Amino acid sequence: MKGRGLLGKWGPNHAADPVVTRLNPKTKRLEMVAIQRKDTNDWAIPGGMVDAGECVSATLKREFTEEALGNNSEVAKQLKDLFEHGGEEIYRGYVDDPRNTDNAWMETIVKHFHCDDQLGQNIPLQAADDAKDVRWLCLEDNEKEVSKLYASHAAFVREVVTRFRQKHIPVLWITTDQSIAHPH
Repeated sequence: MKGRGLLGKWGPNHAADPVVTRLNPKTKRLEMVAIQRKDTNDWAIPGGMVDAGECVSATLKREFTEEALGNNSEVAKQLKDLFEHGGEEIYRGYVDDPRNTDNAWMETIVKHFHCDDQLGQNIPLQAADDAKDVRWLCLEDNEKEVSKLYASHAAFVREVVTRFRQKHIPVLWITTDQSIAHPH
């Protein structure tokens, strides 16, 4: 592709991608909200372009609300606390995106937001805007589907899973006498 291709600006085109996760209420496995893109039919992180003058935190919330909540402002209010606490930055930089050219490319900030049990059970997903469909996608023992995510999204999601496991799954240490000890 030449010029700026399908991207709106020459040079870097800035995006924001919120990875919103929960533990499935029945299986307790880690899941994320995934949207099916209208343009490619690929499953992806709901996200999009940072508008001129917009701060990234506003883009993260706006894109999630537009694509995964059907622009439902009442539900967006329920998610206010989730997005206002900043989330955990997973990645910042260049994205290997099929729309990139030598003259225009994607750069993104990916943030992880984890829902508590109550919020995770009560988010009514509804596809809208650039999303054809939306669902909770299991991230554990599901490499087949995770690897098919759009552009660099699989790498971002794998990093979310790794960090989540490091924080929430207790580490057991094998001691020299072969007994198991919990670290303090």
